[in-house]
Amino acid sequence: MSLIKNLQKVSDIINTNNDFVIFTHLYPDGDGIGSLIAFYKLIINLGKKAFMICNSEMPYQYEFLPYADKILKDISEIPYKNKYISLFLDCSDIKRAKPDEENLKKNTSLIINIDHHLSNTYFGDVNIVDSNKSATAEIIFILFNKYFKHCIDKEIAESLYTGILTDTGKFQYSNTTKEVHKIISILLKYDINPSYIYSSIYENEPFNRFKLLELVLKRVRLVKNEKLIYSFILKEDFEKLNLPFSSNDGIIELLRAVKDIKVAALFKETDTNTYKISLRASNNGINVASIANYFGGGGHKMAAAFTKQGKLKEIVENLVEVIEKNCGNL
Repeated sequence: MSLIKNLQKVSDIINTNNDFVIFTHLYPDGDGIGSLIAFYKLIINLGKKAFMICNSEMPYQYEFLPYADKILKDISEIPYKNKYISLFLDCSDIKRAKPDEENLKKNTSLIINIDHHLSNTYFGDVNIVDSNKSATAEIIFILFNKYFKHCIDKEIAESLYTGILTDTGKFQYSNTTKEVHKIISILLKYDINPSYIYSSIYENEPFNRFKLLELVLKRVRLVKNEKLIYSFILKEDFEKLNLPFSSNDGIIELLRAVKDIKVAALFKETDTNTYKISLRASNNGINVASIANYFGGGGHKMAAAFTKQGKLKEIVENLVEVIEKNCGNL
């Protein structure tokens, strides 16, 4: 089914239902949270009921967004007695949101999946997936602007702007198209404050984050003729510095910025011998999504991630092997 037909279908579902639960992925980024809040506010503006779910901590970088304090962690907190429509936003796989699947299956009448990841598994009853879009927030804007333009307000615009700003790397990545700038020009008409949004996200760091950066930079390693760079953060680092997991956000971009590097990796321990590994490619010649997919993860051609259990040294060695298979001689 074409994108336009699916957008129309989702519009019809929204108009003919009253109860919604909106999910985004674990360890959410600006696109996940921005999309979540924007959709929540649309449903509220339509006079319907909605709840937001994110089954992990709220990154401090996005606490400035409206309704961020209304995001719940578990479906069990929802008081619905009737079945509801579930919307999964910015999730390439339903497991990325880590929902209570038994509860979800019992209480959900229909699942809508809206995403822009190349690795999306099309797990929804209705799937709006377009990997050519810069962000899930861009897809949501298209839906809102076409069918619910009268409901868009400053809070929705601010949330969608946040999603696009962060997933385009502050409008620096190759996914910053002319269509993106057209959308931004429309969002600016709602009197949002780009300077405030930028400073809230990128100029709002606790002092100890610089201590974390110090650790990361001390641990930097170059392998394979300096074409692969990586570092790591341990669970105890977050604990000793009294920092949330989200304090690692953006650090991998420092590794990616090194001249002549092809792949950057940052290993972040989320539990004992369990790591979330973020990958970045420095040019279009390498597809890190295919590398992440090998480990059960996914993402975009130049930005992807996966989770892996095991000893750090072994995971690094496995990653190097997969990179060689996918990218040839680095």
